[in-house]
Amino acid sequence: MIDTILEFIKQVGEKQLRLRCEKGLDIGYKGAQPVTMVTKTDLEISRLFEAYAAEHFSDLDYLILDEESFGKYGSDVKTKMNNCEYLFVLDPLDGTVHYSQNIPLFGVSLGVFKKGKPYLGALYLPALGELVYVNDKNEAYWVKNAFREQEHLIRLHEDFVSNSPLIIDLERHFELDNSKNVKNYLFVDYFCSVFCYVLLATGRVRSGMFKDWLWDMAGGWCIFRALGYRLYDVKAGKYLEKLDTDDLTDDLKFKNAHIIGKEEDIAYLKNVIIKDKGL
Repeated sequence: MIDTILEFIKQVGEKQLRLRCEKGLDIGYKGAQPVTMVTKTDLEISRLFEAYAAEHFSDLDYLILDEESFGKYGSDVKTKMNNCEYLFVLDPLDGTVHYSQNIPLFGVSLGVFKKGKPYLGALYLPALGELVYVNDKNEAYWVKNAFREQEHLIRLHEDFVSNSPLIIDLERHFELDNSKNVKNYLFVDYFCSVFCYVLLATGRVRSGMFKDWLWDMAGGWCIFRALGYRLYDVKAGKYLEKLDTDDLTDDLKFKNAHIIGKEEDIAYLKNVIIKDKGL
């Protein structure tokens, strides 16, 4: 299945790059704020995957969720998620604001859950040529110059340790205890989940603090299981081992912020948190 997924990811990257270059990018908004921006590219890729899945996965009991079309399931969406064998969770264009401003921090995320458990995932940044994915043998790979002539494949291993001082986004969600060596780290936010998760998977950032919608993190979550990273719900005080619809709001955003990292980093970070800012 992963080869079929990667072929789709390649097609998405080509479409993102091609449509970005078109004169007069077609932009709309799902809400009142600029961060709710949606483009023609989002919508075309969403429709593309529906057709692609129907062609290649017709023998499977599956459900597709993505940022642009999940609303069609209405109030039954969680029931449908719980009853399907395979759940494909797609973010057709993550980093839409960057994309609209011709900033190369945008990409596509696709996560596959099998009976609720993270199974396969792919994250692709076409303008940067970086791809990270995990196969059904729980092997994770980082591909530089992906889908190009100079493609370079690197196996990622569970036992690697990142020495990066960078931590994504923690200060935005939590008030921190500055007496506990917090100043030894630099807190950053790139406002593109795919980019953040690629950096995390490849060790260029150490850990991260997120409060995302399901499609933002599904691809990354499926990959992290192969790398020894865990997801920790700070408010509930539990690790997230599988997809549980009770952890999601009705619009499929995680109810609580969570830390992603190695267990030792999670142990440190949860002890420097004073309170959740409730963002």
